[in-house]
Amino acid sequence: MTYSIIGILAAIILVITNRDVFLTRKDAIAGTRNTYCWFLLAVLSYYVTDALWGVFDEYRMTKIQFADTTLYFAAMAAAVLLWTQYVVDYLERGNVFDKILRYTGWAFFVFEIIVITLNIFHPVMFWFDENGVYHAESIRHVTLAIQILMFLLTSAYTLHVTLRTEGKVQRRNLTIGLFGIAMIVLIAFQIIYPLWPFYAMGYMVGTCLLHTFVVEDEKDEYRRKLEKSLLREQAQKDELAESKKALVTALAEAERANKAKTVFLSNMSHEIRTPMNAIIGLNTIAASDPTASSEVKKHLEKIGVSARHLLEIINDILDMSRIESGRMTLRTEPFTFSRAIDQVNSIIGGQCKDKGLAYKCTLNGQFDECYIGDAMKLKQILINILGNAVKFTPEGGSVNFEVAEDSRSDGKVVLKFVASDTGIGISKEFLPHIFDTFSQENSSAAGSYGSTGLGMAITKSIVELMNGTISVESEKGKGTTFTVTVTLEESAAKNSETAGGEKSQSGCGKKYGSTGVDLTGCRILLAEDVPVNAEIVKMILGMRKIEVDTAENGKIAAEMFASHDPGYYAAILMDMRMPVMDGLESTRVIRSMERSDAGTIPIIALTANAFDDDVQRSLQAGLNAHLSKPIEPAALFRTLEELVKLPDPERKS
Repeated sequence: MTYSIIGILAAIILVITNRDVFLTRKDAIAGTRNTYCWFLLAVLSYYVTDALWGVFDEYRMTKIQFADTTLYFAAMAAAVLLWTQYVVDYLERGNVFDKILRYTGWAFFVFEIIVITLNIFHPVMFWFDENGVYHAESIRHVTLAIQILMFLLTSAYTLHVTLRTEGKVQRRNLTIGLFGIAMIVLIAFQIIYPLWPFYAMGYMVGTCLLHTFVVEDEKDEYRRKLEKSLLREQAQKDELAESKKALVTALAEAERANKAKTVFLSNMSHEIRTPMNAIIGLNTIAASDPTASSEVKKHLEKIGVSARHLLEIINDILDMSRIESGRMTLRTEPFTFSRAIDQVNSIIGGQCKDKGLAYKCTLNGQFDECYIGDAMKLKQILINILGNAVKFTPEGGSVNFEVAEDSRSDGKVVLKFVASDTGIGISKEFLPHIFDTFSQENSSAAGSYGSTGLGMAITKSIVELMNGTISVESEKGKGTTFTVTVTLEESAAKNSETAGGEKSQSGCGKKYGSTGVDLTGCRILLAEDVPVNAEIVKMILGMRKIEVDTAENGKIAAEMFASHDPGYYAAILMDMRMPVMDGLESTRVIRSMERSDAGTIPIIALTANAFDDDVQRSLQAGLNAHLSKPIEPAALFRTLEELVKLPDPERKS
């Protein structure tokens, strides 16, 4: 029983001291630790068989004791093999002697297994007599001698390596070497006293000692991994900081590029619109000349159509630029709904009349007098879809325009607009691409109808900005129907009336003069630095017998206004880009003057600057309206009629 107690104690100590090794998942074990784990399992098997040997011997269970002894020697051989493997893996020298130790260990293990197997059939290693007494044969001593040789080789090799190391590694190597020498001594005692557990005691002490190496290695490995992790985390932080810095730089570059692009487009718009203003203005004046022949008027009409088409292309490109850069914004201001619809009808009705098309506008239901939103963008949407209907409908066809209120809740109103025509229609294949940029169903047809392929994409973007939807139904050769919804806000001035009813105009909080007011005899101050543009404006205003004083820049304009009595000028037409003093600064100077009409005189921006932010800056500076060049006479007269007060009959011009 003494053997059993010692074996059990040794197994318990082994398990307790190495519990972290046995509890670690197999896939988490690698390298030296993996070899050490198998070594411990072999030693543990040795202890278990040794402990059971004592029990079987006590109760004379000879046959079971024979099997246990066989397993005991197999575990011993496996322990020796794995010990040599552990030493080789731990030292990590990778030389020829490493290979010699590995092959020698396997050779001994194979030899031991062969001998143990032969012993089952013929006692060459050990046997038990009839009384159950254990007897050792000479081969047993040979195997123990071989084990002594194995431990001697590993110890000599380890001590040799120890001489070439230092510090903690040297101490560990020395310990491993000394452990091998200790095992040699204990095995020698085992040969002399075969029933004493010297071998087991050596393994018990050795494995406990070696376990500290494994634990320290694990700590070192964990520390290295932690350090690598910290370095990796720091590298990631540095990389993130660099990426953030790069993003900030890229964003700044993008903003600069976007700003440069906007400035470029604004300048190009101004530079292109300035000569276009002269072309369209002079063409309009020439076409109104009663002395011009019909042939000349036909040529002038073609010039006007081409010039306006070029202007539409410029406007489309500018709109797409604003949309792509996110600079297109919506105004939120009250506007008279009936006036907006009337203006759309006036434009589209005129186009239909010129082309020989039937045009009908139907207002279904009741509408507020005023809504809050962007009237200009709303009109742009409607003119785009109705203009397309006119463009793609042959002579003799028809264009119908229907307006209705779709829904209303929480101060929001959704209006629905339906534009249908009897035109050439759209094929089913092209219909899904109708809102793509630069999309054209037929390039030759586009040339015939003057399409840029941008109008529908722009329209869809504006509709979505207004929290609306746009859809299209069409059949080739039978016509097209566009349905648009937009969301507007309710205004304090509603005054709902039935469709088609007349509506009051002072309802959206703006005071307008009577539509169609007689502007004859009014005097306008025109600030314009380009002589040809000034001449065109004077000629256009002269059609309505309006007198015009001109100023070459904003400074002169402010001085001329200040030098005349209040009421002398009915309105001021102000160019924005002028030398010495621009239109915005001139407007601020005029509005700051201490005189009765400084804050009330209508000041209208008449400029080639057509961007939304240009309009916003004009209004913020105190201008009442913003008209873009080229000048449309109808729009100019309509704006003057709305803003200019009725002339005082007693006032002398």
